[in-house]
Amino acid sequence: MSFKLRAQLVIVLIILAVSLIFTFFHISNESRYAKERSLRSSENVKMAFNSMTDDIEHFYIYRAYTTLHLEGVIDAIKKRDTEKLYALTLPRYRVFTEENPHLMIMQYHAADGHSILRMHLKEKFGDDIASRRPMLRSAHAGHKMVTGFEGGVGGMAYRIVIPIFDNDLYIGALEFGIDTNYFINKIKQLTGSTSILMIHENYLGAADKSLYKAGMGAYRYTTAISKEQEAYMDAFSDQNPAMRPKNIRIEEKDYEINPLYLEDSEEKSAGVILCINDVTGGYQNKVETAIGSILLTAALLLLFLGLFEYAFGTLIQKLNLQERYIKTILDSQKNIVVVTDGKEIIFANQAFYDYFGCESLEKFQLDYSCISDFFESVESDEYLQPKTEGLLWIDYLTQYNTKEHKVKMTVGGNTSIFTVHTQKIEYENKMRHVVVFTDITRLNQLATQDGLTQLANRFKFDQVLEYSIAMSQRYDRALSIMIIDVDHFKAVNDTYGHLVGDEVLKKLAKILSDGIRKSDLIARWGGEEFIILLPDSELSSAVKLAETLRIKVAESNFSPVNTMTCSIGVVRWNEGETPDQLLNRVDEKLYVAKENGRNRVVS
Repeated sequence: MSFKLRAQLVIVLIILAVSLIFTFFHISNESRYAKERSLRSSENVKMAFNSMTDDIEHFYIYRAYTTLHLEGVIDAIKKRDTEKLYALTLPRYRVFTEENPHLMIMQYHAADGHSILRMHLKEKFGDDIASRRPMLRSAHAGHKMVTGFEGGVGGMAYRIVIPIFDNDLYIGALEFGIDTNYFINKIKQLTGSTSILMIHENYLGAADKSLYKAGMGAYRYTTAISKEQEAYMDAFSDQNPAMRPKNIRIEEKDYEINPLYLEDSEEKSAGVILCINDVTGGYQNKVETAIGSILLTAALLLLFLGLFEYAFGTLIQKLNLQERYIKTILDSQKNIVVVTDGKEIIFANQAFYDYFGCESLEKFQLDYSCISDFFESVESDEYLQPKTEGLLWIDYLTQYNTKEHKVKMTVGGNTSIFTVHTQKIEYENKMRHVVVFTDITRLNQLATQDGLTQLANRFKFDQVLEYSIAMSQRYDRALSIMIIDVDHFKAVNDTYGHLVGDEVLKKLAKILSDGIRKSDLIARWGGEEFIILLPDSELSSAVKLAETLRIKVAESNFSPVNTMTCSIGVVRWNEGETPDQLLNRVDEKLYVAKENGRNRVVS
């Protein structure tokens, strides 16, 4: 075998080996990223679901507290005076159903287990309901709040059973039940998942079991499913009796199915919501990577074997061409890739230039020394700063390389959130860092943003509230909060329809957002309620702002709705007060505003 042939064979083997390694590396990375995306998706769904149940519990604990403190309610419960109790509770019940149309149950129970009053079914009372309902028996036996999913005549509901005391004497319980469709609709809004609800046959309660279709194992479908959904379920159930999260492939499409178990008060599974997401892109990326690798391998073989025919003088050109190919590969990445020494950028790929809208590093560095100049300071400590805990951002990344790091950057008025990963390399006795910024803005929005108004959701607001209270406690700063409720919003939906109602809420959100400072945080609290956090604001300033917002809403055009008004409760945080105590106080102020005629501010 001639030297030339041996040299050509070595070149071919090297290229094939590099190509195989490169392909394996990218496919492995894609598989790892797909698993990470799947895990984050599952965690986001679970986090959103847990946030919903926590919010529902807190919401109805506050509603129960304000209802039971109405004059005459406790006395009517003790006397089991159904008519008087109904008359006293009816105005509140109407407000509750306006706030949440999925509220299907509101019921008073006596301590001996008998029903005193069903607000949703006034004519039926006096029956020994606790004998048929384990949650009620547990609440009566322990004199404590019990929550969980449980079936009944009307079907499965998330139930909150709150004990009632009169001077430390247990006299009964107040129960709220929220239809499971509430959670299915919320999950759809937050994640875009298609959902299938199944109920465990032991938790159908008094419902007609013949109305439920056979599903998986002991679970039954609550409604008929389509042929497409049957295909999903067949693939999901295959060798998966425990119903663990699973990725399936149907007709050249990939789907991710995550089960959300609906637990009863004893943390046993009463039902399950199967969330189905289309994740086809991951498989396509693998195919594209493989095809690209084959094409690249063929191109490199032709290139190197052709260049080998030239004299030694063409070797330098060959190396330069190889360098161009490497840059092309980096430029093809959608993620931002930079090489830096921690103070300035040495190299950046095309995604960097596209994002910052610049043509070269030289032009970028005329105005900025490093990408860290764009790292935003936010309301919590979850985002990386140019200097964190006394360390430069790149040193902090390197030292805490097992921790997930995020940064927030705004360019051209658009704010994005990235995860940041770094790898150290040594070049000419100098340390360099290859840093990759992966855009996760959409995933972050799903977990923290209200789908209709694009405002922060309750989960995000609770995070910021806890952090703001800690900062106010530490630095002795003022902190105020206001909660805003649209007056007679149900009438808008009833008269003009829910689409008009949604447009009203979006316009109201815009009016409120435009009327506050950048440092303030506004969130959709639920239904037609909004809440605003006002750091470094005394009560007088907060009340003045609330009055300005109230007038602005009343004077705005919400066509086709004639006029819209709102009621506002305002309080200032007190030293040592917990978030729940603060929210409870502002909620009470809102109710005073609504009960005193609405369209007013109460502090």
